[in-house]
Amino acid sequence: MNTRKLLATSLAALALAGSMGAFAQNTDSATTTYRYGMNLDISKVISIEEPSSATCEVVESTMTYLNSAGEVNAVTYRTLADACKTQN
Repeated sequence: MNTRKLLATSLAALALAGSMGAFAQNTDSATTTYRYGMNLDISKVISIEEPSSATCEVVESTMTYLNSAGEVNAVTYRTLADACKTQN
């Protein structure tokens, strides 16, 4: 019985931590989340940040760029990790 309670508590804590991370990410006003078909005014790419991953999986990358007015913008998008290039 104690094992079930421990498992249920652990799962609830993980779900709460995951939802808090998603909430914190969505409140970041400096970054826009890419939607399919979204028009981007990219004049120059400043940087592309991608989390490192040892396995082939979908990760969230961030591209920082200048638009045609010279303003700095950032967009997050989902892509395959670099590990997918080397795995069969």
